[in-house]
Amino acid sequence: MSRLSTLIAQAREGLSFAESTPQDRWEAIAFQCGPEEIAEIEQRIASLRRELREVEEWDGDTQDDINIAIYQFSQLLKRAVGAH
Repeated sequence: MSRLSTLIAQAREGLSFAESTPQDRWEAIAFQCGPEEIAEIEQRIASLRRELREVEEWDGDTQDDINIAIYQFSQLLKRAVGAH
């Protein structure tokens, strides 16, 4: 069972909703990821890409938010795979 959601929630402790997760916390998450978390990261990226295709062209803010999430999870995936 993947612990990815728990790891992300723990990394965000003490941050406001509007604050981005600091880079060092993403690295800490990556170090704790095993095969199940890596699989979930891949699934989340695929889901976000599907969602991005469905966003209306005029909705640039939503497109930006999804692209940022895809980037963050892609970076997390690279670090997680590199850590093992």
